[in-house]
Amino acid sequence: MSAVEAATIPAEGVPDSANTPDPGFVGRATALRELLEQNRVAGDERRRLTDQVMSGLAGAGLSRMWVPRRFGGWECDLRTMVDTTIEVTKGDPSAGWVHWILGCGDWLVGLFPEAGQAEVYANGPDTRVCSVFAPSATAHRVAGGWTVSGRWSPASGCAHAQWAMLGFPRPDAADTEHPDGGNLGFALIPMSELRVDDTWFTTGMRGTGSNTLSGERLFVPDHRVLSVMPAVRGDLALQEGEPGSPRYRTAFLPTLVTHMMGPYIGMARAALELVAKDASTRGISFTTYDRRSDSTAFQLAVAEAAARVDAATALAHSAADSIDAYAAAGTYPDVVSRARIRLHFGHVVAQCCEAVDLLVSAHGASAFAEASPLGGIVRDIQTASRHAFASPVVNKEVFGRALLGVEENITEFI
Repeated sequence: MSAVEAATIPAEGVPDSANTPDPGFVGRATALRELLEQNRVAGDERRRLTDQVMSGLAGAGLSRMWVPRRFGGWECDLRTMVDTTIEVTKGDPSAGWVHWILGCGDWLVGLFPEAGQAEVYANGPDTRVCSVFAPSATAHRVAGGWTVSGRWSPASGCAHAQWAMLGFPRPDAADTEHPDGGNLGFALIPMSELRVDDTWFTTGMRGTGSNTLSGERLFVPDHRVLSVMPAVRGDLALQEGEPGSPRYRTAFLPTLVTHMMGPYIGMARAALELVAKDASTRGISFTTYDRRSDSTAFQLAVAEAAARVDAATALAHSAADSIDAYAAAGTYPDVVSRARIRLHFGHVVAQCCEAVDLLVSAHGASAFAEASPLGGIVRDIQTASRHAFASPVVNKEVFGRALLGVEENITEFI
């Protein structure tokens, strides 16, 4: 039986209880490891994931983990999303990144008006939604909605998406109290209405296919528009009379960045496995060590890297459990608690990058061979760690200001 067949979602389909335990998604992601590894180079060369990888993820049920249950999804808990993303990333960092992006797209769709959600999932729960938050667009209010024009990048996973969620400025929603993003909207637009410009030429994360989307005078009806800052502040999650699932009451940015910890941890764990794998069969040049595993320096480097990855994993699990606990209780974390999760995200990124650096130094120059999986991880994590939300320094400042009560903070995205 192939890895894809072994991971295929069971015939009984979607559970009818929000409390149904994880039906083995982490194990299914692990079972895809061989398929992902076999397609990694092809994905890098083509600058998009292969159809085999996307079919494997869908066949394992991973493409509907955060789709609303009423549309055929699973509404998985956040820790399961993180751990599944870690396992996918260990097989292929680009696949793990796209899994995170598309999963968050599904979660965000669950915050839109019901009519918009129904339109997105009209053809089934395996519909994929990519997203670009930056409001690099112009917009005008018209009867029943908006007309939007712009160019949005990088749109990770857009080659495999049927819909795109794109940021745009809302002139009618200017927020003087929250100038950073106070008038930001997200628009759901069919990919069939957008142009994909081939712009993704990078040294790392090549397989994500993060090209540029563009369109002119696109009509977006009101039911496909989300006002972002009320969601960030928790206004949507705590609306009176809204019986929605706890899955869609979780804190906005903490949910996104906690799930985003998965790719970094997955890359660091994959590097640790690769370096440890041949430690007993390869020596250290110009020393008496015939086996690296006998070297105290090598042992210490591997142990230090493992400690950093374990600490990062613990922070991710703690954040996921905390976020879901707030939602289950019908409460929303205060700004210091939310900023703390941003702080921890930056720390996770730093710890994983440092772990990979330790492992590469211990492994030696062969890690930088173009065909080396370890070299691929180096390129991918160095690229991914430059994401706007991933900066450890910025996230420290955000938390420090929140903790000390300094007004104004440098961002409203907390």
